Amino acid sequence: MSGYNPQPPPTNESSVHKANCHCGAVRFTVTLSPPLHEYPVMNCNCSICSRNGYLLVYPDTKDFVLERGEDVLKDHRFNSRQVRHRFCGQCGSSCFVQLPDPDPPFVCVNVRMFEGIDVDKLKIRKEDGRSWKGEYKPEFN
Repeated sequence: MSGYNPQPPPTNESSVHKANCHCGAVRFTVTLSPPLHEYPVMNCNCSICSRNGYLLVYPDTKDFVLERGEDVLKDHRFNSRQVRHRFCGQCGSSCFVQLPDPDPPFVCVNVRMFEGIDVDKLKIRKEDGRSWKGEYKPEFN
């Protein structure tokens, strides 16, 4: 994924967010610059984002710390099978997405996992992901 960068330009301000899946088995911390109240949060209409309710931000890999739960995380891969959609194997929460070698290095994080998040206060940016790679077709018909 070299050359793809959905991150906004960083600012002198940042915000730190504790996050966890529904059951708490997966816990992580995310630092965002610009801070979340200024960060454009992506609401994509592609098949997986719309089904899982992803609202995504893109911290640098160094600003994403998985504190607990690597052992319970599961992956879902589809299409090219390169992108890892990571979810809790215990409660099913869609936590984050890892792309193969993004340049610059970043993680796609679902802000719905942030503690105390108020979705109505987010700066939502709509993305037409449905038209990126053609029509979605389930793998098992």
